[in-house]
Amino acid sequence: MENLFFQSFIEIDKWNAAGWKGTVFVHDPSGKRAPMIGIQFEDIESGKQIFAEWLRRLGKIDRYEELRISIVEGEILGKGPGYSVHISSDPGQTIKRAAAEGKEIAADLTAVVGRIHRMVPEPGSPHLPRFKRELQKHRQYFFIPVSTTGELLLEYAIGKTEIHLRQASEINRNDVDSLVFPEHYFDRDDVKN
Repeated sequence: MENLFFQSFIEIDKWNAAGWKGTVFVHDPSGKRAPMIGIQFEDIESGKQIFAEWLRRLGKIDRYEELRISIVEGEILGKGPGYSVHISSDPGQTIKRAAAEGKEIAADLTAVVGRIHRMVPEPGSPHLPRFKRELQKHRQYFFIPVSTTGELLLEYAIGKTEIHLRQASEINRNDVDSLVFPEHYFDRDDVKN
């Protein structure tokens, strides 16, 4: 019998209560500080709980990059032009952290839970391109919760160095980011798998 390692950084009830409304890119106009990605929550109290739990698990710096964030740009059937943000976990990184701490996680298979939000910015929106430039410069960013009034909750910031910047055209059915596509998308005859 194979060992399954199930990992979830997404508590479904809390995410449903929080209501992921949008993704916010924050930069320092002087260019001196690293950029930020904010998850804008309709219910910021629930959003704070989500980030507080991540801080307990990961600390102020996600040293092993266990929290996986990807941005998938490009056309997705049935969605407006834009990009999808996918938040999940990376069990391979958790297994590495455990090994570094002298623990072993025996796993033949892994399973994760993720959350996806599609962003449809105005044509020519500068925010994502600016984030990419700032990320290239600073080699790090901060992940924060944001209220619908635009309040940046910096006390919940998690420092990160890794983000998966992808194109929809490079993703196949076995890719962790294939979840950004509609169900049964890869069953179509006109889609390369």
